[in-house]
Amino acid sequence: MKNTKIISVLQINNPQNTNMLLRGLSVLSVKNNKPAIVVDLRPNGSIVWHYYGKNNIKYLDDILHIITDINLPMLKTYLDITGDVLCVRDINKISIDNNYDFIIKALSEIYDDVFIAYDISDEKINGFLSRTDMALVPLSKEPVSLTNYKDISLKFSSVRDINFVPVIFKNGIDYDIDEGVSDIYPKNAININLSYENFSEIQNSKFMFNDGKSEFVKKIYEIFSLVNTDKENKIDTKNLYSLNSDGYFILKDRLHKDLIEEMKEYSDEHDKNVLSDVLKTKIHELLSKYKIEIENAVKEKLTKALIDDIIGLGVIEDFLADENVTEIMVNGTDNIYVERKGKLEKTDVKFLSEDKLKNVINRIVSSVGRHVDEASPIVDARLKDGSRVNAVIAPVSLQGSVLTIRKFAKHKLTADRLISYGSITQRMIDFLKDSVAKKKNILISGGTGSGKTTLLNLLSSFIGEKERIITIEDSAELQLQQEHVVRLESRPKSLEGTSEITIRQLVVNSLRMRPDRIIVGECRSGETLDMLQAMNTGHSGSMTTVHSNSCRDAVSRLVVMSLMAGFELPEKSIVSMIVSAIDIIVQVSRFPDGSRKVTEISLLEKDEKSVDGYILQPMFKYSR
Repeated sequence: MKNTKIISVLQINNPQNTNMLLRGLSVLSVKNNKPAIVVDLRPNGSIVWHYYGKNNIKYLDDILHIITDINLPMLKTYLDITGDVLCVRDINKISIDNNYDFIIKALSEIYDDVFIAYDISDEKINGFLSRTDMALVPLSKEPVSLTNYKDISLKFSSVRDINFVPVIFKNGIDYDIDEGVSDIYPKNAININLSYENFSEIQNSKFMFNDGKSEFVKKIYEIFSLVNTDKENKIDTKNLYSLNSDGYFILKDRLHKDLIEEMKEYSDEHDKNVLSDVLKTKIHELLSKYKIEIENAVKEKLTKALIDDIIGLGVIEDFLADENVTEIMVNGTDNIYVERKGKLEKTDVKFLSEDKLKNVINRIVSSVGRHVDEASPIVDARLKDGSRVNAVIAPVSLQGSVLTIRKFAKHKLTADRLISYGSITQRMIDFLKDSVAKKKNILISGGTGSGKTTLLNLLSSFIGEKERIITIEDSAELQLQQEHVVRLESRPKSLEGTSEITIRQLVVNSLRMRPDRIIVGECRSGETLDMLQAMNTGHSGSMTTVHSNSCRDAVSRLVVMSLMAGFELPEKSIVSMIVSAIDIIVQVSRFPDGSRKVTEISLLEKDEKSVDGYILQPMFKYSR
């Protein structure tokens, strides 16, 4: 006899819940080529299965009246159909009690799983329960249903050691657990949350359990896997959990939830290598606990995905490790682009849900003491390696959360490497190195992604070891190698709308810190005026960057941003301050092929005869 499992499905008071559970298990049996049968002994069972499109319904009435003459081969010929359903026409006119041994034995010869459904109030078929390996009990989350379950499990536990598994459907009314049911709410319950819309959809005969993201489908897979545990002839889990199948994602989701609980004791551990090793061990233990066997290739993929999700940044972790990828752009869960060697590419990876994408964003921003929510839906942050991060969530973003990561190069771009890329010439390097040594104030100008921060890092490397350098940034990206460096980072408003520390405040405060050099990552607003004043009051050799398209545009941008400080200064006075403060403007540009080049280096000189009050004296200019 086959090592068949007999699963009783006990209907207490809600036939719809029983119908959904039975049909889900039946459909998964067919999808996984698993011989299984539903024996529906409820009075109106056949009506349900006809509604669900089952045209191969067999009837127990047709077998029982000739039970003494029928043999197993004949019965197998009659029933041997995957996903078969065996119903009764009239439960009151058939005698089961004396024949259930034969029925169970016969069905066990043919099927791996036998699901027997009946109304618990029918005393005639209690004999089946004595042969049951597991009893699934669909319930509603309300006091009467839970009380009935408690009574039934106590009553039949005396029959034999049956594994009772309550499946609680939370559809519609959701009673408060504390209001009279907390003492009877089963701790081992499988909870299924359904909205009215979900309930109607699943009841439809066309619902085929294909949506791996559906909570209901995930739960049915969980029950299906539970039913087939502890069997010598287990289901072909290699098929059920094949790579990128619905079962794979459901297993991944189940492991993820259990791993979060398992890893709580390691909350103080921050070494990713240690955490990764622990997770690998935990995953192996959980798969053994579930008694699930999967292909080695699937296990490796699953393990890596779970590690990326739990201690990394999920599906974009591979792009962070790819040195050819310079920027990652996540436009909602389904549209992820990367910039590789200067060109945009759409990838085929996706976040499984908006929640998983938000979890990644929250993990990034919380690690640097920032937050993002509906009240503050835009945030700038950074990764530990200095990569710049920007995130925008709803209601500002209309397509789901948007995450942009500009990666910081793992290998520092040296002057020689930039020269080999054709981004700059040796003569330019020599000129700029000499200018830094002479403590000239330098402004780097360029568009988004043109390489301003990269060049600023390079120029800062020319500063002497004995100088005290203070860097000021929104999100710390600069990586100076000198010993005497003080790094300051701005801070956004707290959840209460207080405690903000602006770039401008940091610039003003840096003047009290005895700096030899001040480096501001980027001037965007009123801090420009304070930076210019610092450069004009003895803090020479300072550097900053600005967004603009040319050296001349850079001067105009500085004027506008200085006016944002809130002081009513004449434009002529501001220009005069800029010319006195800035010695050299370096323009960097990004070209359509993705390359980045220094296109101009000009001296900024005062000229009262000029209409603008200054002239730009080009020292180097790029020409194609």
